[in-house]
Amino acid sequence: MDSDGKTPAEEPELEIRISNNKLEAYLIVKNMPEGQTLSEKTVDGLLAERGVVSGICKDNIHNYCAGKDYSQLLVCAKGIPPQDEGKAELKFMFSTEHKGLPSERVDGTVDYHDLGIVQNVKKGDVLCRIIPPPPGKDGIDVFENAVPFKKCRMPSFPTGMHTVISKDGLELSAAIDGCIDCRKNILNVNETFVVKGDVDNSTGNIDFIGTVIVRGDVMEGFSVKAGGNIAVYGMVEGATLQAVGSITVNNGINGLSGGGISAGGNIESKYIQNAVVRAGGDVYADVIMNSNVKVRHCITMRGTRASIMGGSCCAGQQVYAKKIGTVSNISTNILVDSKEFYNAITGNSSSAAQTNSLKAAISKEHARQKSLRKQMDALKQLIKQEGRSSKDVMRMKVLLQNSRESEKRVENFSSKISEIKNATSVSAADFNVIGLKVIYAGTKITIGTESMTLSSNYNNIKFYIEDGKITSGPPLPSDEKSF
Repeated sequence: MDSDGKTPAEEPELEIRISNNKLEAYLIVKNMPEGQTLSEKTVDGLLAERGVVSGICKDNIHNYCAGKDYSQLLVCAKGIPPQDEGKAELKFMFSTEHKGLPSERVDGTVDYHDLGIVQNVKKGDVLCRIIPPPPGKDGIDVFENAVPFKKCRMPSFPTGMHTVISKDGLELSAAIDGCIDCRKNILNVNETFVVKGDVDNSTGNIDFIGTVIVRGDVMEGFSVKAGGNIAVYGMVEGATLQAVGSITVNNGINGLSGGGISAGGNIESKYIQNAVVRAGGDVYADVIMNSNVKVRHCITMRGTRASIMGGSCCAGQQVYAKKIGTVSNISTNILVDSKEFYNAITGNSSSAAQTNSLKAAISKEHARQKSLRKQMDALKQLIKQEGRSSKDVMRMKVLLQNSRESEKRVENFSSKISEIKNATSVSAADFNVIGLKVIYAGTKITIGTESMTLSSNYNNIKFYIEDGKITSGPPLPSDEKSF
């Protein structure tokens, strides 16, 4: 009791609690005497004592105090929750799943030879890209402190050879021209595409920007195209091979009257039969039979047989074999024909005239240089005696410039003489057909515009042009090649 004999009013228990993340403040009321009320001002004071200054729920507090039901929790302040970053995405710019399905043509039919197992890329092509997440935003707690948003975990690029990550870390690109080899978390760009077995229905056609290695055979009706070289460990039957570089076939080529073989460089095969072959370099084989072969440089037969039997073989410079034609006189056409051949025949006289003209031009330039040196020496002497004037400086610059230009002309003329000398170093006799053992009767020899069909066998013979006609003689030791 107090001094007046009255019992003092009981005081309620008021407590402000803060959530663990500090984004909400609650009011808990205990032991509120019956009939006693809670004012908004009291709640505001409690919040201020706890330092709660942000997100105060005025309406909640008003309704709570007016309702006079204090048995429930009062949410009296709410902060602003942070907006976490979204999920980043790793996007592949190529097909990561190869099902080996045939492609559909424009007309709706299906190409069973095009399974698309080779994915070519060029240097600089983007292989995969990280798509950044939507940006996050910090929140504010009830104490008006910033609540940092959570950053997402950025995906990582697959590792591998011949790839490069961009400066901003968002793109993985090819460092070379090649094909994609993607397995689990490994991504390589390979300069060489390897077919572990045959090129057939299981692989479809192969079209690769680099070098192709086939460890088996290339079957009839299929094709292999390469921006580099092609190497086939087995054989090629009725197929198409096209290479910017060279082609090597270990076990031989049988055209089966279809397909074709073409290379920008050399072609080498154990044998070539019933095939169409084109090479920007040389062709090497043990046997060529009933085929159409045309090369820029030489057809060189090497091996135990080193024979050409039937068909047509055209070389830019030389056809070289042990045996050409057949005992049964099957039609065999051997040709040597090229721009270089005609240059060798007709170019020597005109080249001599060009060389003499250039030498005369060089002599004139040497005389000019001698005159310029005299003028410069005289000018130097004058400057030494009378002093240097602006006119003298300008004149000296002109003389020096004229001297340098003359020297450049001499260099240019000398370079042209060297080019002419190199171009005429090959004589007409270097364009020939050689049969070390025998060239059989019935074989037709054509060199340039001249041709002859042999009426008898020729042993150890070389055919070439002399005095505008095909002539023959024994091969020289310098003609012989090791097999």
